[in-house]
Amino acid sequence: MLKFERVHAGILMVMLALAPATVVAQEADTVYVNGIVYTVDDAFSKASAFAVKDGAFLYVGDDAGAREHVGPTTFVVDLDGKTVIPGLHDSHIHIRFGERELYPRTPDIRASLGEWASVERMQEVVRSSLATGAGMRPGPEPRWLVLRGWMSDVWEPPVWRKELIDAVAPDNPVYIIRYTHGSAANSKALELAGITRDTPDPEGGHIKKDENGEPTGEFVERAPLQLLELIPPLPPMTDYELSRNLVEGTQLAVASGLTTLHGASSGTSYDDVLRELKLYEVGLLRVRINQMVNVDAAKKMGGPLNYENKFFVQSVKTLLDGALGSRGAHFLEEYADYPEFYGEPRSSEDQTTATAIDLLKIGFNMRIHTIGDAANRIALNAFEAALEQTGKNGHDVRFALEHAQVITPEDLPRLAELGVIASMQPLHATEDMHFAEARLGPERIKGAYIWKTLLENDVVVATGTDYSVSPYNPFYTLHAAVTRQDRENNPPGGWFPEEALSREEALYAATMAGAYTMHAEDVLGSIEVGKLADFVVIPVDYMTIPAEDIWKITPDMTVIGGEVVYSRPVEAD
Repeated sequence: MLKFERVHAGILMVMLALAPATVVAQEADTVYVNGIVYTVDDAFSKASAFAVKDGAFLYVGDDAGAREHVGPTTFVVDLDGKTVIPGLHDSHIHIRFGERELYPRTPDIRASLGEWASVERMQEVVRSSLATGAGMRPGPEPRWLVLRGWMSDVWEPPVWRKELIDAVAPDNPVYIIRYTHGSAANSKALELAGITRDTPDPEGGHIKKDENGEPTGEFVERAPLQLLELIPPLPPMTDYELSRNLVEGTQLAVASGLTTLHGASSGTSYDDVLRELKLYEVGLLRVRINQMVNVDAAKKMGGPLNYENKFFVQSVKTLLDGALGSRGAHFLEEYADYPEFYGEPRSSEDQTTATAIDLLKIGFNMRIHTIGDAANRIALNAFEAALEQTGKNGHDVRFALEHAQVITPEDLPRLAELGVIASMQPLHATEDMHFAEARLGPERIKGAYIWKTLLENDVVVATGTDYSVSPYNPFYTLHAAVTRQDRENNPPGGWFPEEALSREEALYAATMAGAYTMHAEDVLGSIEVGKLADFVVIPVDYMTIPAEDIWKITPDMTVIGGEVVYSRPVEAD
């Protein structure tokens, strides 16, 4: 642990010992010495000490220089050789920590995020839920059971079949939300909803069928409305519950080393913005949030918001397609493992262009969910048309492709030309490697998860997790970016290792690139004089530890605006 408690106990003695004989240049609030500090400035320079005053970096350099800023009331922290990195951004995260980790209302069949549930575990959770009532919705018999978290591609065979749930829940309708994009149901649910081989696909969705033309129970993207209308809804959360979940839940993020969250929900409303702003005004929220909102919220606001560099609202989140795993992603060519199916766009190019133009006129940009190469092309076409029609400079606007998962060689140069940011999630590659090549085929896979190629084409790549699809731990992200492996070091050598990032590139993508994406590169993202003092103290040297151990890093301390917002508890002997 840091020599924090000992310094605190003998603070006067420490300050007298370090205080120079001459007048202090400018007295700092806190001085940190004897560390390994990776600044992530333009030169990616290294320091050993820094000083903080009024929530910003006053000095960054060596111990002697830092000591010049020690005055009578300065608090001095001996880092004891530990490493300091800038505060970490998650550039695409659904801020659901409270709902998923602390106060869950829909049980997850996975033991934890990042671990896939086997068929046997799924069946056991269904049995347990029927016995205990967890996940059972209120209403008349037979009551509905609603769960989440299945992913069939790790099963043998790798397909959803309604019979898997029928075996343990023949009499109750069961509806299970996929781990992302998509859902499935058992035979009882299909029966009650009247879904047969003749039921047409819902708008924006697809009913999967077996070789005999019978529904398997799996729904790509959107499930039929006649089924969804039968499921009794959960009662809406109260304002207190929403606020509690946000305040308590974001402390989990802070403890993991995250200092700035880019909220990626397309459903964030004007009322949500008002609630979050109030929580900042009364001092209950400590993490910085760059919140994406829906179109209606942006129009009601009339312009972007920056509350004391703590709460930013400047982007609208929309979706152009679904997920690769569920086959909801929209492609130019058919799925390699599902002939004659291309996925469907959520919006047309003309609609997307019109929305982008309207938002640019009031100062908002767009960050669009795009997985498939067709969806990425639609977004790029819309961005280009909107910039041309408004006369805006793309490098000033900073549109973003959220996920940017599969991009054609023809479209690749357009990102840099248009100033479009690739907001990507390294964990998705290590999760999707189980099925991605089967979906895409041997050629199209070469344009997927291409972080390194994008960087080499002068595209800003900002990284995140897409929690709660994946775990929110930022060191999992750094590990996946550097190794292209899961946390069991598979596959050996990494999955398409030529697309791995260097440690410097990965750290930049998790810090400065996030700050750039939110137009805050002048105040966040690096440890430089004048910038806000957001940083993380870790017990090992990120640059030198074995790459396979990066995911094991746990912060000793997280600091936001010079304030210690998390300190790892001292373990008893």
